[in-house]
Amino acid sequence: MTKQEFKQFCIDNNLRYKKDACGDPISPSRKGMKTDQIYWTGEEQLGIYAERETQKKFTFLKKKLVGEYGLKLNQEGDTDATFIATKEQALKVASLLGCAKNAVSQETRDKMSRLLKERLYNG
Repeated sequence: MTKQEFKQFCIDNNLRYKKDACGDPISPSRKGMKTDQIYWTGEEQLGIYAERETQKKFTFLKKKLVGEYGLKLNQEGDTDATFIATKEQALKVASLLGCAKNAVSQETRDKMSRLLKERLYNG
């Protein structure tokens, strides 16, 4: 998978997308510590980075990711780890980690924006 294919994967599946400090594409999280992410590995499979504040919370999350979602543990620390996932597994994990955007259509967003502006400027 190329960087462009990863970007298209994020767009097609309504995932957040940005480049990290090194310029590599990631799908960052908005939940928890906000350090969780799905990242591009340069191969067909994707990487998942997850971190928690305590070892107990991390152990619970790790068991869930490996047991329920079937991810393969790649590298583990005390409160963080990286996992390897297929595209299908990554999509399931995206909502758990908060990498997925809310599922509001662009038409609904535009309508809500217009209504908010009307209320704001009409007092």
